[in-house]
Amino acid sequence: MAIELNEDEISKKLAHYLDDPAVVAGLEAMVADPFLLAYFLMSVSEGEALGEAGVGMIREEEVAKLIHDIERQQREEGGHKELTLDLAKDFFPEFFDDGEYRYRENLTGRDYYIYVLQENRARLKSIDAYSRLNLYLTTTFGYEIMVGLYYGRVIDAIAASDLAPELKDPICAQLRRILDEEDTHLEIATQHNVLIEADRASLGARTVELLEALETLSQDDYEWAAELSMKEIVKTVGRYAAGPRFRAEIESGTMGAQK
Repeated sequence: MAIELNEDEISKKLAHYLDDPAVVAGLEAMVADPFLLAYFLMSVSEGEALGEAGVGMIREEEVAKLIHDIERQQREEGGHKELTLDLAKDFFPEFFDDGEYRYRENLTGRDYYIYVLQENRARLKSIDAYSRLNLYLTTTFGYEIMVGLYYGRVIDAIAASDLAPELKDPICAQLRRILDEEDTHLEIATQHNVLIEADRASLGARTVELLEALETLSQDDYEWAAELSMKEIVKTVGRYAAGPRFRAEIESGTMGAQK
Protein backbone atom coordinates (compact mmCIF):
# COMPACT_ATOMS: atom_id res chain seq x y z
CA MET A 1 0.00 0.00 0.00
CA ALA A 2 1.05 3.60 -0.50
CA ILE A 3 2.08 5.32 2.72
CA GLU A 4 2.31 8.82 4.14
CA LEU A 5 5.17 9.62 6.50
CA ASN A 6 5.74 13.11 7.84
CA GLU A 7 9.39 12.87 8.84
CA ASP A 8 9.36 16.20 10.65
CA GLU A 9 6.35 15.23 12.73
CA ILE A 10 7.82 11.83 13.57
CA SER A 11 11.10 13.48 14.59
CA LYS A 12 9.22 15.88 16.86
CA LYS A 13 7.31 13.00 18.39
CA LEU A 14 10.50 11.06 19.15
CA ALA A 15 12.79 13.95 20.16
CA HIS A 16 11.87 13.48 23.83
CA TYR A 17 14.09 10.42 24.02
CA LEU A 18 17.12 12.71 23.90
CA ASP A 19 15.85 14.61 26.92
CA ASP A 20 16.59 11.54 29.03
CA PRO A 21 18.95 12.49 31.90
CA ALA A 22 21.36 9.76 30.80
CA VAL A 23 21.66 11.37 27.37
CA VAL A 24 22.15 14.85 28.82
CA ALA A 25 24.88 13.56 31.12
CA GLY A 26 26.41 11.51 28.32
CA LEU A 27 26.71 14.49 26.00
CA GLU A 28 28.26 16.59 28.77
CA ALA A 29 30.86 13.90 29.43
CA MET A 30 31.54 13.43 25.72
CA VAL A 31 32.42 17.05 24.99
CA ALA A 32 34.47 17.39 28.18
CA ASP A 33 36.90 14.56 27.39
CA PRO A 34 38.98 14.51 24.18
CA PHE A 35 39.19 10.72 24.40
CA LEU A 36 35.39 10.37 24.37
CA LEU A 37 34.97 13.01 21.67
CA ALA A 38 37.43 11.14 19.44
CA TYR A 39 35.54 7.93 20.22
CA PHE A 40 32.29 9.60 19.16
CA LEU A 41 33.81 10.74 15.87
CA MET A 42 35.08 7.23 15.17
CA SER A 43 31.62 5.88 16.00
CA VAL A 44 30.15 8.30 13.44
CA SER A 45 32.68 7.10 10.86
CA GLU A 46 31.82 3.48 11.64
CA GLY A 47 28.09 4.21 11.38
CA GLU A 48 28.53 5.86 7.99
CA ALA A 49 30.58 2.86 6.82
CA LEU A 50 27.78 0.51 7.86
CA GLY A 51 25.26 2.70 6.06
CA GLU A 52 27.42 2.59 2.94
CA ALA A 53 27.53 -1.21 3.15
CA GLY A 54 23.75 -1.37 3.60
CA VAL A 55 23.17 0.65 0.44
CA GLY A 56 25.68 -1.54 -1.35
CA MET A 57 23.72 -4.68 -0.49
CA ILE A 58 20.50 -3.28 -1.98
CA ARG A 59 22.37 -2.16 -5.10
CA GLU A 60 22.86 -5.84 -5.88
CA GLU A 61 19.11 -6.11 -6.40
CA GLU A 62 17.36 -5.21 -9.67
CA VAL A 63 15.02 -3.08 -7.60
CA ALA A 64 17.92 -0.69 -6.92
CA LYS A 65 17.46 0.70 -10.44
CA LEU A 66 14.09 2.01 -9.29
CA ILE A 67 15.46 3.77 -6.19
CA HIS A 68 16.22 7.43 -6.84
CA ASP A 69 19.83 8.55 -6.29
CA ILE A 70 20.94 5.31 -4.63
CA GLU A 71 24.46 5.66 -6.07
CA ARG A 72 24.76 9.18 -4.66
CA GLN A 73 23.56 7.97 -1.27
CA GLN A 74 26.24 5.28 -1.17
CA ARG A 75 28.90 7.73 -2.34
CA GLU A 76 27.94 10.27 0.31
CA GLU A 77 27.95 7.67 3.08
CA GLY A 78 31.50 6.75 2.04
CA GLY A 79 32.51 10.41 1.99
CA HIS A 80 31.10 11.01 5.46
CA LYS A 81 33.02 7.99 6.73
CA GLU A 82 36.36 9.24 5.38
CA LEU A 83 35.94 12.90 6.32
CA THR A 84 34.96 12.09 9.89
CA LEU A 85 37.87 9.67 10.18
CA ASP A 86 40.21 12.39 8.92
CA LEU A 87 38.86 14.83 11.52
CA ALA A 88 39.52 12.37 14.32
CA LYS A 89 43.06 11.74 13.03
CA ASP A 90 43.83 15.44 12.66
CA PHE A 91 42.57 16.56 16.05
CA PHE A 92 43.27 13.48 18.18
CA PRO A 93 46.43 11.85 16.76
CA GLU A 94 47.35 10.54 20.22
CA PHE A 95 44.67 7.86 19.83
CA PHE A 96 46.00 6.52 16.53
CA ASP A 97 48.88 4.20 15.70
CA ASP A 98 50.21 4.45 12.15
CA GLY A 99 46.91 5.96 11.03
CA GLU A 100 44.78 3.27 12.67
CA TYR A 101 42.42 4.08 15.51
CA ARG A 102 43.70 2.21 18.55
CA TYR A 103 40.24 1.22 19.79
CA ARG A 104 38.52 0.40 16.51
CA GLU A 105 37.59 -3.08 17.74
CA ASN A 106 35.93 -1.56 20.80
CA LEU A 107 33.53 0.82 19.05
CA THR A 108 29.88 0.35 19.97
CA GLY A 109 28.38 1.58 16.69
CA ARG A 110 28.34 -1.84 15.08
CA ASP A 111 26.61 -3.37 18.10
CA TYR A 112 23.97 -0.65 17.92
CA TYR A 113 23.49 -1.01 14.17
CA ILE A 114 23.23 -4.79 14.23
CA TYR A 115 20.93 -4.86 17.25
CA VAL A 116 18.44 -2.48 15.63
CA LEU A 117 18.65 -4.40 12.36
CA GLN A 118 18.07 -7.76 14.02
CA GLU A 119 15.19 -6.55 16.19
CA ASN A 120 13.51 -4.97 13.19
CA ARG A 121 14.04 -8.13 11.12
CA ALA A 122 12.49 -10.27 13.87
CA ARG A 123 9.44 -8.02 14.10
CA LEU A 124 8.91 -7.94 10.34
CA LYS A 125 9.09 -11.72 10.23
CA SER A 126 6.63 -11.99 13.12
CA ILE A 127 4.04 -9.99 11.16
CA ASP A 128 4.82 -11.75 7.86
CA ALA A 129 6.19 -8.57 6.31
CA TYR A 130 9.88 -9.43 5.94
CA SER A 131 12.01 -9.03 2.83
CA ARG A 132 15.48 -7.59 2.30
CA LEU A 133 13.91 -4.52 0.75
CA ASN A 134 11.41 -4.04 3.59
CA LEU A 135 14.18 -4.40 6.13
CA TYR A 136 16.39 -1.93 4.27
CA LEU A 137 13.72 0.75 3.91
CA THR A 138 12.31 0.59 7.44
CA THR A 139 15.71 0.33 9.12
CA THR A 140 17.13 3.15 6.99
CA PHE A 141 14.18 5.32 7.94
CA GLY A 142 14.78 4.61 11.62
CA TYR A 143 18.48 5.40 11.36
CA GLU A 144 17.83 8.65 9.48
CA ILE A 145 15.40 9.86 12.14
CA MET A 146 17.94 8.97 14.85
CA VAL A 147 20.88 10.63 13.08
CA GLY A 148 18.95 13.84 12.53
CA LEU A 149 18.00 14.13 16.18
CA TYR A 150 21.19 12.77 17.77
CA TYR A 151 23.73 14.67 15.69
CA GLY A 152 21.69 17.83 16.18
CA ARG A 153 22.02 17.46 19.96
CA VAL A 154 25.74 16.77 19.68
CA ILE A 155 26.20 19.91 17.59
CA ASP A 156 24.38 21.92 20.25
CA ALA A 157 26.50 20.39 23.03
CA ILE A 158 29.78 21.05 21.20
CA ALA A 159 28.76 24.59 20.25
CA ALA A 160 27.91 25.39 23.88
CA SER A 161 31.09 23.79 25.25
CA ASP A 162 34.40 25.31 26.26
CA LEU A 163 36.19 23.60 23.39
CA ALA A 164 38.49 25.84 21.36
CA PRO A 165 36.88 27.26 18.19
CA GLU A 166 39.53 25.60 16.02
CA LEU A 167 38.23 22.26 17.32
CA LYS A 168 34.49 22.82 17.70
CA ASP A 169 33.95 24.61 14.38
CA PRO A 170 35.22 21.85 12.04
CA ILE A 171 33.48 19.11 14.03
CA CYS A 172 30.16 20.95 14.00
CA ALA A 173 30.62 21.74 10.30
CA GLN A 174 31.15 18.04 9.47
CA LEU A 175 28.09 16.94 11.44
CA ARG A 176 26.01 19.65 9.78
CA ARG A 177 27.27 18.50 6.37
CA ILE A 178 26.05 14.98 7.10
CA LEU A 179 22.65 16.31 8.16
CA ASP A 180 22.40 18.66 5.18
CA GLU A 181 23.17 15.88 2.70
CA GLU A 182 20.70 13.55 4.41
CA ASP A 183 18.06 16.25 3.87
CA THR A 184 18.66 16.19 0.10
CA HIS A 185 17.85 12.48 -0.18
CA LEU A 186 14.44 11.55 -1.48
CA GLU A 187 12.15 10.82 1.47
CA ILE A 188 11.72 7.14 2.29
CA ALA A 189 7.94 7.44 1.92
CA THR A 190 8.40 8.80 -1.60
CA GLN A 191 10.78 5.98 -2.46
CA HIS A 192 8.34 3.44 -1.02
CA ASN A 193 5.46 4.81 -3.10
CA VAL A 194 7.52 5.04 -6.30
CA LEU A 195 8.46 1.37 -5.90
CA ILE A 196 4.85 0.36 -5.24
CA GLU A 197 3.74 2.12 -8.42
CA ALA A 198 6.54 0.77 -10.62
CA ASP A 199 5.60 -0.99 -13.85
CA ARG A 200 6.34 -4.64 -13.14
CA ALA A 201 5.93 -5.95 -16.68
CA SER A 202 9.63 -5.76 -17.51
CA LEU A 203 10.93 -6.77 -14.08
CA GLY A 204 12.25 -10.16 -13.05
CA ALA A 205 10.27 -12.51 -10.83
CA ARG A 206 12.51 -11.83 -7.82
CA THR A 207 12.00 -8.07 -8.09
CA VAL A 208 8.24 -8.46 -8.48
CA GLU A 209 8.28 -10.59 -5.35
CA LEU A 210 10.11 -7.84 -3.45
CA LEU A 211 7.62 -5.23 -4.62
CA GLU A 212 4.70 -7.42 -3.61
CA ALA A 213 6.23 -7.84 -0.15
CA LEU A 214 6.60 -4.07 0.05
CA GLU A 215 2.83 -3.79 -0.06
CA THR A 216 2.65 -5.45 3.35
CA LEU A 217 4.35 -2.49 5.03
CA SER A 218 2.42 0.27 6.76
CA GLN A 219 3.32 3.61 8.32
CA ASP A 220 3.37 1.87 11.71
CA ASP A 221 6.24 -0.35 10.58
CA TYR A 222 8.38 2.65 9.68
CA GLU A 223 7.53 4.45 12.91
CA TRP A 224 8.30 1.32 14.93
CA ALA A 225 11.81 1.16 13.44
CA ALA A 226 12.35 4.86 14.17
CA GLU A 227 11.27 4.53 17.79
CA LEU A 228 13.48 1.47 18.28
CA SER A 229 16.43 3.42 16.87
CA MET A 230 15.79 6.23 19.36
CA LYS A 231 15.34 3.93 22.35
CA GLU A 232 18.64 2.23 21.60
CA ILE A 233 20.60 5.44 21.01
CA VAL A 234 19.57 6.55 24.51
CA LYS A 235 21.40 3.49 25.87
CA THR A 236 24.42 4.13 23.65
CA VAL A 237 24.80 7.81 24.57
CA GLY A 238 24.07 7.07 28.21
CA ARG A 239 27.26 5.01 28.39
CA TYR A 240 29.32 8.16 27.91
CA ALA A 241 27.91 9.50 31.19
CA ALA A 242 30.20 7.12 33.09
CA GLY A 243 33.10 9.27 31.88
CA PRO A 244 36.43 7.85 33.13
CA ARG A 245 34.87 4.44 33.77
CA PHE A 246 33.57 4.22 30.19
CA ARG A 247 36.98 5.29 28.92
CA ALA A 248 38.62 2.52 30.99
CA GLU A 249 36.17 -0.02 29.53
CA ILE A 250 36.97 1.13 26.00
CA GLU A 251 40.70 0.98 26.60
CA SER A 252 40.48 -2.49 28.11
CA GLY A 253 37.82 -3.79 25.69
CA THR A 254 35.53 -4.88 28.51
CA MET A 255 32.32 -3.10 27.37
CA GLY A 256 29.32 -5.37 26.97
CA ALA A 257 27.46 -5.45 23.66
CA GLN A 258 24.38 -3.27 23.14
CA LYS A 259 21.38 -4.87 24.82
